[in-house]
Amino acid sequence: MKRHWLYYGSLEIGLYLIFLIVTAPTAWIAWTLVRFSHGVVSLNESQGTVWRGQGDIVIHDASSPPRRLGTARWSINPLWLFAGQVQMHTALSGPGTDVDAILRFGYRRLVLSDVSASFPAQLLAEFYGPAGLINPSGQVRVSAKEFTLKRGDARGNAIIQWQGASSSLSSVQPLGDYRLSLDGHGNSAILQLETVSGALSVSGQGQWQVTSGQFQFNGAAKPVAQAAELEPMLRLFGPDTGNGKRLFSVNSRFPIFAAP
Repeated sequence: MKRHWLYYGSLEIGLYLIFLIVTAPTAWIAWTLVRFSHGVVSLNESQGTVWRGQGDIVIHDASSPPRRLGTARWSINPLWLFAGQVQMHTALSGPGTDVDAILRFGYRRLVLSDVSASFPAQLLAEFYGPAGLINPSGQVRVSAKEFTLKRGDARGNAIIQWQGASSSLSSVQPLGDYRLSLDGHGNSAILQLETVSGALSVSGQGQWQVTSGQFQFNGAAKPVAQAAELEPMLRLFGPDTGNGKRLFSVNSRFPIFAAP
């Protein structure tokens, strides 16, 4: 009799735990989003469950009122849990914003697949403070078939395009269209910047060390047209090395996974 009681008691507890997991509220997603964005992004008016749901993505900036970015929809494939990973298909739609991607993550591992994203360049300043110094505008597009990041290793290719690039630092509007390619080669990723079109030509190459997060980029900027109007902005890149050409370098650190 005692064995039957233990059996049925364990079964009831197990079924109850399964029920809790299956019906897990979207509040779990909301809490995770706030935590990992350090309060910059929140999920409001959420519906559904942690496995399939939707909600409004809101951007929080200390210098301005909260701003609704759009509606996010997601679905999680539970079969990946048996492999110790979470795979989520997510889509975001809003004014000027359209994102569709598959994310798969596990312990110190992130895989981005079938990424197609378009969003206003102003959003760059929300997630990378120094970008706010140039007050960017235009449209940013990101595409990647598959890009994998794990501790000490990066694999795959991603393309970032800045179309109709503009800045409050220049009266020339727009400055041009630009393309940045990111190629993962194991413990490092190579970045290649090129100008597609425009009055301001900017090009260069850089390397990002995945393990340390160290980033180094060397580039050049020069006017193709409207040189007089571009001169005030070009001075910010450095001294004229001839024909209006300026050389510049960026050294920073972007660690993805904290050291154990």
